[in-house]
Amino acid sequence: MVEESDVIDFLKTRGGQATLDEVAEALGVPKYGSNSAYTVLQSLRSKGVIERKGEKWILTAVPAEKPPQPEVPAAAAPPETKPITEQSAAAPDIETLMKAMTKTLAEAMKAAKAPSDQWELATKPMKTEIEAKEEKLGVFVLKPDEAAEAKKPLVGFPTGTFLDKFFLSPEGEPLNGIPVCGQFAITGLPGAGKSILVEEIAVRVSSSGHKVLFATAEDTWKSPTPRFDLQSRLKQKADILGLDWSKIRENLFVLDTVAYPELREWSTFAETYRYVVEKEKIELAIIDSVTVLEAYRGALKYRVMELARYNQMHGVTALYVNQRSAETWDSYDMAGGIGLAHNLDGTILVDYGRIYWQDQQIDLEAKRGEFVRIARVLDCRMCNFERRRIRVDITSDGFLRALEPIPKSSTQQS
Repeated sequence: MVEESDVIDFLKTRGGQATLDEVAEALGVPKYGSNSAYTVLQSLRSKGVIERKGEKWILTAVPAEKPPQPEVPAAAAPPETKPITEQSAAAPDIETLMKAMTKTLAEAMKAAKAPSDQWELATKPMKTEIEAKEEKLGVFVLKPDEAAEAKKPLVGFPTGTFLDKFFLSPEGEPLNGIPVCGQFAITGLPGAGKSILVEEIAVRVSSSGHKVLFATAEDTWKSPTPRFDLQSRLKQKADILGLDWSKIRENLFVLDTVAYPELREWSTFAETYRYVVEKEKIELAIIDSVTVLEAYRGALKYRVMELARYNQMHGVTALYVNQRSAETWDSYDMAGGIGLAHNLDGTILVDYGRIYWQDQQIDLEAKRGEFVRIARVLDCRMCNFERRRIRVDITSDGFLRALEPIPKSSTQQS
């Protein structure tokens, strides 16, 4: 069983910092679990011995060694014939021993780290003097631009699919694309058509001259076996749509985390992602699926948040394919939970199930219990959107298509 002292000693040999993988490998323990490197690191972190910065666990303090305890002389059994006066003479020895123990306890308390007052820690920044930092702190405070510069036009990034009709201008007209630089989850049950949809988007957008980065965690890009791999399926879609494969080859970049499992380590993935985005001036990123970003389930929303912030700062529109995590369909039940949706600009649902609720029956003009496949926008913070559920289906040649106009005409709506 790994001890906290083992981890501390290892961190000392590494200059006071190491990653979770390095700790687990060096000590020969699993990364996660009851007796794991992560458990010990978190225990040390709670005691203020280490702190976490990104992927690194950094040694900040070494626990004070226990002061040496005074040797307690073994009490000898009094002789049976010892007079009472001689027993009374031993009393000063006990008093001396008690004084020594009290002194030792006082020294130990001086050396021990005082327990942190959580409320004091939480309020301490609100008690600091700010005058000396006024110039530095003022940089973080922003003011609105002049009227002419304050409002950018709302622009759509065309995908060439029915998604372009889901997003609307303030006047209610189709934006003819998803909002530029928007970060959107595409969620639903496996088999609903999410990957089929983003594969079509990848070939359409890259063939139109825009740079696309496609990160796959579900299938290998190019297999040496007879498998009908991801590249083959995209080539088939391009041929059916009559798209120029040479343009797709020029503008499409792939991160294959199946063929290169080292890309599943977050630091490596993030560095490679940044390298491609900044070198090739990527305009659209597709992550299929977000499982490539998670070291463990609880970390998923933070990984997505970090990636989304980077994309916003670098002008990258992004689609994150996500899986439904519960039996309840037509909802926010996705891997990472609703907290993940809060980190993005919107959520697009591609799902299937049986109709039970009245609003579903009205939107889809279907009977209770009928099986349907749908697409809808659950939320979007950037612009207005079509709020109805739209019937979709997977065609025989492998495309996800809407089965009704988007948006409905005024005569249909009335």
